[in-house]
Amino acid sequence: MTPILNNILFKPFPSEEMSEGGIIVPDAFKAINNKGTVVGVGNGTKQRPMRLQEGMVAHRVKDWGTEVMIDGELHFIMDDRAIIAIEN
Repeated sequence: MTPILNNILFKPFPSEEMSEGGIIVPDAFKAINNKGTVVGVGNGTKQRPMRLQEGMVAHRVKDWGTEVMIDGELHFIMDDRAIIAIEN
């Protein structure tokens, strides 16, 4: 799947299995991780060139993006402005 224009394909990292206090988190209470990898980018536009690249580890705005399943794994298609930080 290839995003178009200023859209990206984002794959969140798996949710934590255990809380900081050592308590196992049941599946029903696991939140979707907002940190993940950019796995696809569009070409951008003349007015707003694409600034992200595939393979970047990034943080997204919570609850932003359209959920899609690819090979049984959760991904999000979203505007590149949903990315609020990248890790170097």
